[in-house]
Amino acid sequence: MNSQIVSWFKNVIKTLCAKLERSILSNKSLKSKVVYGPVRSRRLGLVLGINNAKSKTCSYNCIYCPSGKTSHCSVCSDNCLSPYELYISVKNKLEEIKKSGKHIDYILFAGSGAPTLDANLSKEISLLREFGYKIAVFTNSALIWNGNIQENLMFADYVSLKIDTVKEDTWLKINRPHQRLQYDLILDGIKQFSKRFQGTLTTETTLIQNMNDNAEEVEQLANFLNTLEHETSYFMTPMFPPAESYAVSPEADTLDQLSKLIKEKVTNSVLLCCPETEEFFATDDFENEFMGLLSIHPIGVDAVKHFIKGNGELKKLNELVKNQIIKEVGFNGKNYFMMVDAPQVEVGN
Repeated sequence: MNSQIVSWFKNVIKTLCAKLERSILSNKSLKSKVVYGPVRSRRLGLVLGINNAKSKTCSYNCIYCPSGKTSHCSVCSDNCLSPYELYISVKNKLEEIKKSGKHIDYILFAGSGAPTLDANLSKEISLLREFGYKIAVFTNSALIWNGNIQENLMFADYVSLKIDTVKEDTWLKINRPHQRLQYDLILDGIKQFSKRFQGTLTTETTLIQNMNDNAEEVEQLANFLNTLEHETSYFMTPMFPPAESYAVSPEADTLDQLSKLIKEKVTNSVLLCCPETEEFFATDDFENEFMGLLSIHPIGVDAVKHFIKGNGELKKLNELVKNQIIKEVGFNGKNYFMMVDAPQVEVGN
């Protein structure tokens, strides 16, 4: 009798799981917005991206963000998919990638919002480890002062911390943080985490013209970075059209001077320049995957057109432009596709 009950429960659970999986896979639009790629990372190689924060929800509203302005500035947990839903979506995406003959190097939590706002981050990392890939998290560092956030990040193999400046007034201008955040606590949290984290830890700094592109900023930042226990300090400039039109790369002469200063002052520093070419890749659903990646950042026109091989995909692309869902813009001498409806700023809880 007991064995019959156990068998009945197993069949019920199996049926429910199958029903849930079908439900998840039927919503291709949501899946493509949460699980995107693979895309080429300048630091990690080919990665499968996870963007589980709801609709541009972030603790910062950075002026150079390629996703556009933050629609909901928050320091509270929020996510799109549950750990199990995310697991199923990643599993099926990996199967599609494998069939295409590509191989990814990392599963990366990064997107239009802050990954650390996902309260289930540690559970999701643990579940996704089953697929055998290293897990990376790119965070803006805004919540790194919180012990629970630090614990969640401990489950990752690779963590990148954003540090654009150590001066509070510059931080307020560039990152436009949630009003509850205190920068001294964030910087202390970064120091603490660098001593505790056992994986690969790096930092990233985006240089913005007339903001943090001067010797004083770099030297003060260098003093801070050199106290951290980490592998590399990456410096970069805006690669895609930014949220604010004035958030552009420093002038060429200034950038050349800064690169020399950074090399001299910052231990294990690397200046990342924009790549010569950009890749775009989609599996079985061009439109949804294209729109999903566009919710993260603009995509190079040449990269998309190079990928398109059939008239069906070209027709869908032209329809998106004609219906004013996407538009073509120029930035740094290149043309990009981006979403037409840029979100407006809303300060939340």
